[in-house]
Amino acid sequence: MEMNVLEICPYEPPASGWVKRIKLLRQVIESRSGRCEILDIGPSRRLQRPECISVLSGPDYLSKVRKFAKLGFVFHCHINGEYFRGILLAIAAFIIGGFYGNRRVITFHAGVDQPYFSGWKRYMVWPFLSLVFFLADATVCNSRAVKKRISVYQRPDKIYAIPAFTKQYMEYRNVRLSEKLEYFLAGHSPVITTYLCFRDGFFIEVVLAAAVMLVKEWPESGLVIVGTGDEEDWFVSQLHESGIQSNVFLAGDLDHDAFLSLMSRSDLVLRTPVTDGVSSTVLEAMALKKPVVASENNDRPEAVITYSANDPSELVDKLQWAMRHRDSIIRKIPNDLVTDTASQEVDLLLGQPV
Repeated sequence: MEMNVLEICPYEPPASGWVKRIKLLRQVIESRSGRCEILDIGPSRRLQRPECISVLSGPDYLSKVRKFAKLGFVFHCHINGEYFRGILLAIAAFIIGGFYGNRRVITFHAGVDQPYFSGWKRYMVWPFLSLVFFLADATVCNSRAVKKRISVYQRPDKIYAIPAFTKQYMEYRNVRLSEKLEYFLAGHSPVITTYLCFRDGFFIEVVLAAAVMLVKEWPESGLVIVGTGDEEDWFVSQLHESGIQSNVFLAGDLDHDAFLSLMSRSDLVLRTPVTDGVSSTVLEAMALKKPVVASENNDRPEAVITYSANDPSELVDKLQWAMRHRDSIIRKIPNDLVTDTASQEVDLLLGQPV
């Protein structure tokens, strides 16, 4: 079967969870002798990069979408319940694709707790979400809980719960980390690792408050934070003000090999957002047999220890509890987490049974 797929999505460097998944889908498509193009609609959309196609303006976007529609590409749009522009651009692509008879698939990222699922925003966005799901031939989401949530917009038989986590994510080289990070790991115990964007949605104030309390209880503990963001300077200043800078290591952005190597050497893994659904990071940690403490979002795997996202005291309590019961938590982590969901999603793109 001829396989031409256009991925329409934010494609921001460095690799976010979305980008990691899209890269993998491209690998699967190309391994089947197909062609996969990526149309970047995110903040980096005007950058000229060899791995994706830039978008310079609204008319430029429509022109490029029309070009690929005429070539018979499957349109694969990636959206969630907080990026309104992405929903509008998906609608435009699906209308054009429908005119040319292209297959159209949505992947809805993240979990059941989304800004456009509650309050006044729900009513504002309802017609647009309803339209984009109506235009889609199929929708992918990452759990049954999300499928139930978005079934108010689309028939359940057109929604497929295919977790973003896939066996290819666990294919990594165990690498030596930077000298400074290696020194930090050797000098602290227990070590807690988290991926944290320094912006709204990752509860950085809660993490900071919890870290202060945790160091009082465990003076030798270490928190490794992977990621960057606009509020990183503020966070660093607060670390120094609170006097716990020696217990926190800011690792910046790490590639996949380094990130999994770091998690494999950590005692606990922390996940703070509530809009991330199941989360590939959570599943990667569990596949490495690492206990995970994560904010409650009604979509965490059973073996994950959850806490209220805005409560630093509860976060500290759960971290301490998880450390005391580490062995029993590890025994509860299922052994069948790792499957090839990327191939399932590509089959769905092509209209094959999944």
